[in-house]
Amino acid sequence: RFIPLEERGHMANEAGAKLFISLHVNAARANAARGTETYFLGPSKSEAAEKVMERENSVIKYEENTERYEDYDEDALVRQTLTQSAYMRQSERLASLVQMQFEERVHRHNRGVHQAGFYVLWSASMPSVLVELGFLTNPREARYLNSDQGQTYLASALFRAVRDYKKNYEKGIFRSE
Repeated sequence: RFIPLEERGHMANEAGAKLFISLHVNAARANAARGTETYFLGPSKSEAAEKVMERENSVIKYEENTERYEDYDEDALVRQTLTQSAYMRQSERLASLVQMQFEERVHRHNRGVHQAGFYVLWSASMPSVLVELGFLTNPREARYLNSDQGQTYLASALFRAVRDYKKNYEKGIFRSE
């Protein structure tokens, strides 16, 4: 079943989650586009990040109540970013660990860590990231993403990133900054 974007973060909050990771696959007009990228909540810093955000946020058209997003504008994003500022640094660190694992351990093309106003990240009251695992519009990447080996490697990289994040957090590295 389709779960509205806003409700996904609420579900994580209600479950007492410590991290929120939203997994996605990307698409592009150019079928040569490839690689992984990870986002955390904040105003878009590039046109490319803005386009990915717009594409991901457009799935609200499948929701029954799209009016709930009418107040999700640039000013609201700034307010929400300030509200979640305690988690922003942690979210950025988690995103960096994810990208590092993808690049170093799985040898995926690193498209970087970015910030953007993804609706799915707005309501999570914890460090949260949106991970683009690759491009379904690239035939080679599509085969990799659909393969058991590709899925195992990507899942393993995510596990290692979360494990490293947890280990550093428990040592107090992230809390002291």
